[in-house]
Amino acid sequence: MAATKMSASLHPVDSAANYRDLCIRAAREFLHTIVVVDDRATYGEQEKVTGLIEPNFGAALSESFDGSVDFEPGGASLDVSVLTDASADIGLTCAVLRPTQDEQDDGTLGRRLVRAARRADVLVLDWQLNDAGDGQAALSLLSEVAAEDQLGQGRLRLVCFYTSHPDLEGVFQSIQRHLGNAVRSSSMPVDSSRWLDCGSMRVIVLAKAGGLTIAEADSSSQVDEGDLPQKLVEEFAVLTSGLVSNVAVASLAAVRADAHRLLTRFSVGLDKPFLSHRFYEGGPESEELLVRLIADEIKTLLDSADVRRWTEPKAITHWAEEHVADQVELKLKKTVAVISKVELVDAISGDGHRGHFEVTNQAQTGHKFNLGRECKETITGLLSSHDSAEGLDYDFARLTCLARNDPSPFPGDRTPILTEGTIVRGRDGQEKIYLLCSMPLCDTVRVGAERPFPFVALKSVGPSDRYDLVALSPESDRLYLAFSTGKHYDTVRHTFAGDTSGVVRSRKRSGRHTQFVFFDTEGKPWVWVAELRFQHAHRKLNDLGAAASRVGLDEASILRAASQRS
Repeated sequence: MAATKMSASLHPVDSAANYRDLCIRAAREFLHTIVVVDDRATYGEQEKVTGLIEPNFGAALSESFDGSVDFEPGGASLDVSVLTDASADIGLTCAVLRPTQDEQDDGTLGRRLVRAARRADVLVLDWQLNDAGDGQAALSLLSEVAAEDQLGQGRLRLVCFYTSHPDLEGVFQSIQRHLGNAVRSSSMPVDSSRWLDCGSMRVIVLAKAGGLTIAEADSSSQVDEGDLPQKLVEEFAVLTSGLVSNVAVASLAAVRADAHRLLTRFSVGLDKPFLSHRFYEGGPESEELLVRLIADEIKTLLDSADVRRWTEPKAITHWAEEHVADQVELKLKKTVAVISKVELVDAISGDGHRGHFEVTNQAQTGHKFNLGRECKETITGLLSSHDSAEGLDYDFARLTCLARNDPSPFPGDRTPILTEGTIVRGRDGQEKIYLLCSMPLCDTVRVGAERPFPFVALKSVGPSDRYDLVALSPESDRLYLAFSTGKHYDTVRHTFAGDTSGVVRSRKRSGRHTQFVFFDTEGKPWVWVAELRFQHAHRKLNDLGAAASRVGLDEASILRAASQRS
């Protein structure tokens, strides 16, 4: 069995000093490649740094940075050998592009960078490419990469502007104006670092060491080539910081590190027996079988890498030090209780509580209570603001029961197919109705000209009602859906025709909200809403089948009553 970095004797969680260190270690496991663009990249030969012309600082500098700074073209060079060696020391690969003016002007640089950036999570741009002191060339590259990222549903990306320009604040303001409404939050002028949060993209501004003199206030942003890779890892960790996201990035790292095992298990020698299988069983189901086999093998890789340890008690304790207050208030029926941080951490990090844990009310001497009994369904509100707790619980519930619930998993021309566990929305007059496809998986392939599909009605209810499933509507509204196995007799059927590949495929409908629509043989539209995870769907429909196949009998009322005694 091949060992990955995470399956070594010392797991990263064991050596993490605190929560920030824990997240940095997870990010380092994940990151592989840095792409740098700098027209003054050298291998040891330092180019002369030119000086400032007589400065005209003042209102012009602060009011209109773009094109108004009286700064002589040039800047500090970038020592590629130092940068690549420092990257290799922490397990990263660094690629450096040194563009000519012609490559910059004719679009070659942009095309080349977009292709390289598809394989990299960190992008480093020089602000003054080929003496373009206003930064417009670098900003244009940023726009091209960002547009490409959005086509891929917004990949995680760290962009660093690494410059010797003396006015870092002016550079920062230019980037902020360029990104406009894409910026969700940003650093303040009094902060020691300069950063912009654009959702899945984080932009930072750093000063090259050895460049022209920068303001004393900017000295903390000055980083030399040897320290830049570690600094980039630390900044990328801000994007992935979190217990759950640490598991996600560590899982991706484990798969990448042990990719050879997948290739060994699914070798070229299996092509012929797979094609033989496909001949007898058909195309779509054979393709799906192969995907499921690979998914199962990936699960084996994750088990070997022990990725679950990123959420073990020690990791949770580190998280709590950062996120939990020393005392937390909880409203009880007749009073307000105060729980200490120590007891709350014990509650969330313990393995065997199962929702039952005695805590001490710090506001009332000698008063203890069962936390799980007082908070019957969730304690998320104790760990976050009460205003956001409901939404966070909803998002987690949606993650656990749905495999797909928005257009993003369907890039390009791919569209959902109608299968076991598909939720669709139609209309009965003016009323919106929701249906769950209960057709067995094996019968959703090799669909000929027409085939009736069975559906179970789902009732749209409120958050305080009983519900079984949650999903976002095609308009991104929250749905709470109730499923009753006792009403198996309400099953309805709608007939659909398969396409040339033997499946019922939806059509993409663009507009304010992208929708995928199935049309039955009568032309009635059914909008795709979501697809349940396979096991979740199978369990729901198994409950439905059990209810439909139960045996009814006549028996003495005394027997019936006796069997229902508590």
